[in-house]
Amino acid sequence: ASIFGELIALIEEDKRLGKENELTMKLPYSRELFGVPKNLHIIGAMNTADRSVEALDAALRRRFDFVEMAPDSSKIDQPEGLSVDLQKLLTTINARIERLLDKDHRIGHSYFMGIASAEKPFQELKKVFATKVLPLLKEHFYRDPAKIGMVLGPRFVKSRETGAKLAVGDWSEEELDMQLWDVADPQNLTQDDFKSVYDSDA
Repeated sequence: ASIFGELIALIEEDKRLGKENELTMKLPYSRELFGVPKNLHIIGAMNTADRSVEALDAALRRRFDFVEMAPDSSKIDQPEGLSVDLQKLLTTINARIERLLDKDHRIGHSYFMGIASAEKPFQELKKVFATKVLPLLKEHFYRDPAKIGMVLGPRFVKSRETGAKLAVGDWSEEELDMQLWDVADPQNLTQDDFKSVYDSDA
C-alpha cells in the first residue's frame, strides 16, 4: 500500500472497470483517469519459509486469495536406468524436515523434475543435491549439521574426531559440544547411498 497508495483499491474485484462499484482515480503525475480492467488477473508466488512475507502489508494481503501449493512428489517422472526412486526420496526428506522444523521448510518437487530428461540422470541427481538440496538443508539447519544427518542418514553425514587438544585454562571441555560432523560430497556417493535415505537395507 505504501507503493501503490490509493491505487491499491482499484485491484479489488468489485472496483474494476465495468463492475458494480467501478472506481477510477487520477494518476498523480499525468492527472489522467485510471482504472483496472475486469479481465486482468494478478498472480503472485511466494515462499512461506521466507520470513520477509510475515511483514506483507495487510492492505495488500486482504485483496488476494491464498492457495497453498505443497510439494507433490507425483509430479516427478522416474528416469529409466536410475534405481533411486525420486518420489520416495523427496517424500522421505520432506517428512523428516517437517518433523524437525515445519511444513513450510519442505523441499519443492521442482528440484527433481528435470532429472528424467537429463542425458545422465544420476549425474544430474548428484548435481541437484550438491547445488540445491544440501545448500538448502545447510541453511535450514545452520550450525547443526547433525540434523542434516537426521534427514539424509549416516551416508551423507559422518562424525569426525580431530584429536586436537584445547588450551588449558579455567574452562572445561565438557562445556563444549565436541562432536564434529562432515557432510559428504554427493559427487562421491553411489546410487545405493541415495537409496539409503528411504531404504535402510540399501
